[in-house]
Amino acid sequence: MRNFKAILRKTVLFLLCVILLSVLFAELYFRGENYDYQDAVERDELAGQLTVLTTGASYVLFGVQPDILDETLSVRSCNVTGTLLTAAGRRELLKKELERNPVELVLLEVNPDTLTRNRAQEGPEGDLPILARLSNAKERFSYLKEAFSVSEYPMVYYDVVSRGIESGWRMLTGSYRKENREIVRGYYYNRRPDMELETDYADLYRLRKLSEEILPENVQELEDLIALCRENGAEVILITLPQSKMYNCMYANLDVFQTWISDFAEANDLPYFNFNLSRQKLDLLPDDGCFYDETHLNREGSERFTKLLGETIRDYLDGKNLTSRFYRDYAHLTRHSDYFG
Repeated sequence: MRNFKAILRKTVLFLLCVILLSVLFAELYFRGENYDYQDAVERDELAGQLTVLTTGASYVLFGVQPDILDETLSVRSCNVTGTLLTAAGRRELLKKELERNPVELVLLEVNPDTLTRNRAQEGPEGDLPILARLSNAKERFSYLKEAFSVSEYPMVYYDVVSRGIESGWRMLTGSYRKENREIVRGYYYNRRPDMELETDYADLYRLRKLSEEILPENVQELEDLIALCRENGAEVILITLPQSKMYNCMYANLDVFQTWISDFAEANDLPYFNFNLSRQKLDLLPDDGCFYDETHLNREGSERFTKLLGETIRDYLDGKNLTSRFYRDYAHLTRHSDYFG
């Protein structure tokens, strides 16, 4: 009996130590901004100032520079985005900023991934960073219950504690930071070297197909985001950011999504601009020099694109007809431009 009590006492003490250390490491992780996706401090500082939000996933993270958008539109903007951002993450971040800022306009990025990506298959990687982008424990616990299944809790625990340990090491070595200035109002400069993209466009033409299974739950989530914006008094504009010419050339069924999103926008009384179909895109954003990889803009590309985005939105809000600035669809693009030249 005494042995049992001793074992029980040691077990309880061990568990208490584990809990205390876990809480300590979690606090080190959450209270600092030592990872490139952490931006709670800056967004808290901006609270009450933002009038334009851009939301999406990595295309927006690497592709839209808010300071350039501000200059073009005379606004105060921020990207509410992240790599592999899920619908739950997008909704959480967007809701927070809509409620505490006088937002007038939301640029809502849509692409084939928005419609076909399956959270159950892809796992929680896109949701894990959101926990570290929220401001307090109440918000984190609420998001934990909403975005993660119970079976994913061990992965959440491992991610938080391991990053907390790394944050603790940074503190010991003097490199721990309270604010992250590498991500500026939701724009992150991708510092990796550009990949060498294929330029034999005629040989690449229509070699691949994307999955065309548009998931009903994704459509519902998109409708919910639009409703959230409207409930908070914000106008919504749907946009698709440009991918490389290589990407647009290689996939045979991009017009399936162009047609679907165009019809969806019309049904919901929303403007939609697909910048892959901009008549300026081929000259303004060449693959060599403007793209990090086949789908993401590099720093030069994001600067050029953000100017184009701002000018387009400005002219739309001024009531100008922009139809002539865009090709009707991808088939129209390849027929009416020197696409393989």
